[in-house]
Amino acid sequence: MALSGYKNFLFVMLMGSTACTTLPPAAKAYDNFADYAESVFRHQNVLISRLMMMNDNDNEKLEDAEQEMNDACHLLNEYAEHEMAGESMSLFFKRKVQASIETCDEQVQNLETLLTETLP
Repeated sequence: MALSGYKNFLFVMLMGSTACTTLPPAAKAYDNFADYAESVFRHQNVLISRLMMMNDNDNEKLEDAEQEMNDACHLLNEYAEHEMAGESMSLFFKRKVQASIETCDEQVQNLETLLTETLP
C-alpha cells in the first residue's frame, strides 16, 4: 500500500484529530504520535514488500507472523484506505486506530525479527 501524497495529511489528521496523547514507551524516540504512527505504517509496508520478494513461500512461522501483523494493523490500514478515498471517519474510530498502533508496532517488530533470522 503506497502512501503517495497523502502520507503526511493522513497521519496529521489521524493524530491531530484526537485528544493529546502521551507517547507509548515504544514511541519515545519520536517527537510526536503522528510521526510514530507514520513510522509504524511505513515499516509495515517495507516488511510486506520484503515478504513479496522472497522465494520461500512455505515458511509457516513467517506466514503466521505476517497474519498476526495484518490482524494487529488492520485498523491503521483501514484508516489509510478511508483517508486516501476521501471518506470521513468518526472520532471514535480514530481513537480506536490510535489505541491499536502500539500493538501493530509490536507485531511489525516480531515479523522483522523472524525475517532477519530467516534470511541468510
